[in-house]
Amino acid sequence: MRKINFLALLCLLLLCSCTTLVPQNAEVWTGRFSVASKSGTSVDRHSGSFRLIVLPEKKVLNINGPFGAKIASIEETPNECVLINSDNETYKAPNSAVLVNQIIGIPLSLDRFLAWVKNEKNTGDLNSHDWKVRSEDKEGVLRIRAEGYVPSTDSQVTLTILSRKQP
Repeated sequence: MRKINFLALLCLLLLCSCTTLVPQNAEVWTGRFSVASKSGTSVDRHSGSFRLIVLPEKKVLNINGPFGAKIASIEETPNECVLINSDNETYKAPNSAVLVNQIIGIPLSLDRFLAWVKNEKNTGDLNSHDWKVRSEDKEGVLRIRAEGYVPSTDSQVTLTILSRKQP
């Protein structure tokens, strides 16, 4: 009986350590993503999950691999944007569009990403920088498909995002 109680306590501690407290005024979006990059005849595929936390003073995007391992974390304030990757290397830029463009060659800002997951078509054209973006809402889960060319890697990229706003 003591072993069962100890195991239950251990599981509870593990679950609590995996959750992040989010302020009540935060807007939280979670979901899954997949990226296919085609260059010549080779195709490179990646997938994982994300969590976007939007607060009045900052935005935080956590990107994880398919098994939950951290790929990167991006935090943007009005004055600066910082990316920390899985090797704890830190990259800084004035904003997320500049930072993401420096890292992967696409000027995708956290504001643009937020507009995508909110399916805000009235905030301007979702298609930018020669990227074709389509979205479809199915029972509260939004499916976004973005296709475009990345000059820095000379590849055609397809990004698929499934997102949902957390209550």
